[in-house]
Amino acid sequence: MIYDLTRPITSGMPVYPGDPPVQITPLPSPPWQISALHLGTHSGTHLDGPRHRFADGAGIDAIPPERLVGPGIVIDARGYAANAPIGPEVLAGVALPAGLMVVIRTGWEAYWGTDEYARHPYLSAGLAQALVDAGVTLVAIDAFSVDSTVDGNDTAHVALLGKNILIAENLCNLAALESGVRYTFAFLPLPLVYADGAPARVLAWRET
Repeated sequence: MIYDLTRPITSGMPVYPGDPPVQITPLPSPPWQISALHLGTHSGTHLDGPRHRFADGAGIDAIPPERLVGPGIVIDARGYAANAPIGPEVLAGVALPAGLMVVIRTGWEAYWGTDEYARHPYLSAGLAQALVDAGVTLVAIDAFSVDSTVDGNDTAHVALLGKNILIAENLCNLAALESGVRYTFAFLPLPLVYADGAPARVLAWRET
């Protein structure tokens, strides 16, 4: 079974505060159906490239395909309070060999479309550094950001992107995946040239 962890892109969907609104506008062009698409590079489920935080970092189009598909696990980080840091304790007892993708499940996807969604838990400096030290290749989360949206900080982004560790945000449907179980993940962004990020289709399936 293939699990789709992607937010559908729709007009008026929630976006990170200050980001461009999403608008899909049908255009008159009979007999064809064509629409104009207006959105930011970090709309919906998306991938952050190093350029998102570092001007000289790699853009989305420069990320090789082998970086976008690979083994990973879900880390259960449910139960944290609103706007609370998630500490490295969530990694206790978890085998985390180098080269894995790590998906942080906060449970905050349940608040999608409400004001509470922006008050999600986020990666503490300690957790971000622990993931860097473990040699993970990508960190994903079911929230607006790996950092606090309320406080607008960038600690986790700097720690991860600074080490060329990709970030994916606004995942959904994580309740279908078991924590600690090995899956193959595919993070497939639009190959926007020189872009800092791009909407992405995110899929997962159980390793055999």
